[in-house]
Amino acid sequence: MRLAALALAALVFCACSSSSASRTAAGSATISVDGKSYRVGDVTMSMETGDDGWFRIDGEALPKTDEDCVPGLSAGLSLYGDLPASVEKPLDLIGKKLRVDFTGDGDEANFCFAGMGGLAGAESAWVTFDSVSGNRVTFSLDGTFKIYDENGDGPVATAAGKGTAVAQKES
Repeated sequence: MRLAALALAALVFCACSSSSASRTAAGSATISVDGKSYRVGDVTMSMETGDDGWFRIDGEALPKTDEDCVPGLSAGLSLYGDLPASVEKPLDLIGKKLRVDFTGDGDEANFCFAGMGGLAGAESAWVTFDSVSGNRVTFSLDGTFKIYDENGDGPVATAAGKGTAVAQKES
């Protein structure tokens, strides 16, 4: 009986240890636009490899609020672009500097934060993948972004940032 209780306790301990060890801390980033910094949480990176490969880094503005950055658009980060066919896994990203795309769909932005004056769409912007450790990918961002106000006009701003994303492979 004592042996069974000890075995059960060991199993419970192992189960708790493995579940807490397998939990992954959320990714985070900081983006600076013309000298003003914005924090981003829950940063993830998805990618699809192959001939038409792509990457996408998404995150939510911090602190979390119900305030839209522009009417109808939630605040946050969304960096995306094409992957070279040579990238088959996150480790292949290390040292790669990839162009950030902007679709301009109207409900899409590369980033948008409350008080920023509009949504940002890449003009000439790049993400550099600095390191990969397990499912955590560190990246940096630099470039110019047009800040689209409610009328579709606005200035071009310089932005830079750094962060860590939790990688999730698509397909």
